[in-house]
Amino acid sequence: MAENVYEGMFILDPGRYSRDPEGVSGQVTQLIEQIGGEVLVSRLWEERRLAYPIGGQRKGTYWLTYFRGDGRRLPELKRACHVNDNFLRFLLLKVEPRLVDILVEHAKTGQVLTVSERAESASEARAERAGAAGDDEDQPESVAQTEAE
Repeated sequence: MAENVYEGMFILDPGRYSRDPEGVSGQVTQLIEQIGGEVLVSRLWEERRLAYPIGGQRKGTYWLTYFRGDGRRLPELKRACHVNDNFLRFLLLKVEPRLVDILVEHAKTGQVLTVSERAESASEARAERAGAAGDDEDQPESVAQTEAE
């Protein structure tokens, strides 16, 4: 089974969403779970005016979802989304494995780390791994000095 992480952006009908937010947004999760997927994050992105009307709608409610699932079952999900009247449009993208943690964390918290914060976090993680290993002798001299300070 080819398990990958996917990003799904769904443009929901704003009228239906305003009447039943849990029901309409819950359909995203329900459809993903029907194909055997696991929802990592699912949240409201924003409501905004569309560039052009879709199905007579001038506004759309954007719903962002990250999920893990079998790529061979995506056509089933796409078919289900096409026939669902609550979805004006949708886009499913495969997420690069090395970006999964960053994107999911950003979707959960809504915070973006700067490059320096990301580098600092990475160096702290390296230091923790090195401390757990307990082998300062095998590390380059500059890393061992940084940890000693």
